[in-house]
Amino acid sequence: MNPVVSDETLHAFVDGELDVAESETIIARIRDDKELAQRVCALRTLQSMVRLAYAEPPVAAGRELRPASRRQFMQRCAYGCLVLVAGLSGGWALRGLEPQAVAAVPVAVQGGFQMVSLTQAADPNRVMLHLDSAAPDKMLAVLDQAEHLLDEAERQGRAMQLEIIANSRGIDLLRAGVSPHAARMAGMKQRHANLNWVACSQSISRFTNDGEKVILLPATQTAPTAIGEIITRLQQGWTYVRV
Repeated sequence: MNPVVSDETLHAFVDGELDVAESETIIARIRDDKELAQRVCALRTLQSMVRLAYAEPPVAAGRELRPASRRQFMQRCAYGCLVLVAGLSGGWALRGLEPQAVAAVPVAVQGGFQMVSLTQAADPNRVMLHLDSAAPDKMLAVLDQAEHLLDEAERQGRAMQLEIIANSRGIDLLRAGVSPHAARMAGMKQRHANLNWVACSQSISRFTNDGEKVILLPATQTAPTAIGEIITRLQQGWTYVRV
């Protein structure tokens, strides 16, 4: 009997991170294993939908990029909710959940950001914040949001798990000697044991290949890909916020 292919291996396969021999092995398994083929299809669909749901539209030549209005932001958020649910509601990724229990619920949080969940109620005790930019206002926003959520949970006596997931230039927030907020982050980590930083290994590899030396701040964890981490957490019932 063939061993079960792990989610991590399938994420790497879908992202094209496996070598030729490993990829050929997975492809051969897919031909004979309908459930494995469905899992791969679900992951491909969900990854594409996550990217599309939160992608910024291209800027036309000669036009400035204007900040999105609250209405536009809500429309994008609503669209993201719909496509995430459409991609998951009947597939392997939500096995164990009753179909009627699947819903995407946006819940307002500080600063007008929206939480997106794949369950009937957004879980306020398991939240991931996604950062993909080194823009100073984005870095401040993700830290302010994290402190707001953690402090509120502490005030209410709730045990909360919170992850800040960074990819692309967002990993600059987590880099030793680069992050402008290292001291603040160390203090946050001291006060909140359930706060975790997660850096995308794929982004790190890309910067390393470009000649950049990437050293992460203490206690920073890594995930093979940011998209894979987001998908895994959504499947586990976490609530997602893109900052």
